[in-house]
Amino acid sequence: MVVAVALFDLHLPFCRGLKEKRAFVRPLKTRLRGQFEISAAEVGHQDLLQRALVGIAAVGGDREAIEPLLGRVFDFVETYAEENGAELTLAEHEFLAYGDPGAPGFSLQAPAEGEPR
Repeated sequence: MVVAVALFDLHLPFCRGLKEKRAFVRPLKTRLRGQFEISAAEVGHQDLLQRALVGIAAVGGDREAIEPLLGRVFDFVETYAEENGAELTLAEHEFLAYGDPGAPGFSLQAPAEGEPR
């Protein structure tokens, strides 16, 4: 099982108030969730009107299954930003592997002291 996590740092030069920022971020999160079936949230810069940090997460069986999805998400966010007068200043991602959930003995919990992994 692999979890892909990505962060998008956006500059919103047109925002002069919280309503304008919310009008940009809320539809972005909604479209990411609906179109790509991923988790999306504003994860930083809540105190800055002209900045937004949006994080996403996706889960798949292996990295090869998630990479194309992540590419489409990156393209979507970049296009969404450009079309709405924002600038994507940073986009980064990471893959977290958790072994084979179908394998005998698989567990996300650490074994008790003295037990083999």
